[in-house]
Amino acid sequence: MQFTYQAYGAAKEVTGSKHLFTFGDQRYLIDCGMFQGHREESDRKNRSLPIAGEGLSAVVLSHGHYDHCGNLPTLVKQGYDGNIYSTPATRDIANLILMDSAHIMAKDYEWMLRKAPDKRAYEPLYSQDDVIKTLTHFINVSYHRPFTLDGGARCEFYDAGHILGSSMVVLTVTEDGQERRVGFTGDLGRPGMPILRDPDTLPPLDYLVCEGTYGNRLHDPIDDAERQLGEVVMETV
Repeated sequence: MQFTYQAYGAAKEVTGSKHLFTFGDQRYLIDCGMFQGHREESDRKNRSLPIAGEGLSAVVLSHGHYDHCGNLPTLVKQGYDGNIYSTPATRDIANLILMDSAHIMAKDYEWMLRKAPDKRAYEPLYSQDDVIKTLTHFINVSYHRPFTLDGGARCEFYDAGHILGSSMVVLTVTEDGQERRVGFTGDLGRPGMPILRDPDTLPPLDYLVCEGTYGNRLHDPIDDAERQLGEVVMETV
């Protein structure tokens, strides 16, 4: 079975997550995030997606943060007409994030035209109408409920414990009696956090793809967060 993986964002940089998994002639995109940086670089990277929407079998969204969901409307505008799979909470959060993004881009464009006519004004990548159209492509599936993606791969969401609705994605493909299971962590949380459940334990895998933004450091103990927050509030006051 031919299996390939390609990162089109969040590789040697920390925004714009786009991860393409190819099994034979089936192509699955996990996340389609917005690259965030300087205006010119951001516009160039976000407006010209490196992935043709027409060739994708399905899109899976791990969670609703902007750097993972923010460019889904551009993908739809550029020809993607398939399903976008996520947990229900991820769809709800993505709705808020994407509508807010479209509003901010529109207002930023108006401000640049009015206040800085001598500088380049970057047209919005998409509108709120484009967001509404994108949301009609969403299919919601809860944790631990295996389902079949367009193209035949099986998929299952596991709780990533990162934000509400965040998931680790497990893809399973069978060909000629041979099964391959690939896991993708997305943004992985840590145990013992308020509101959020602890991250799930994934089943045995053949391959595991990890996002490692904080892979070279240790977080401070969560017990110290209340004291730090108090210091920031008092200093601000």
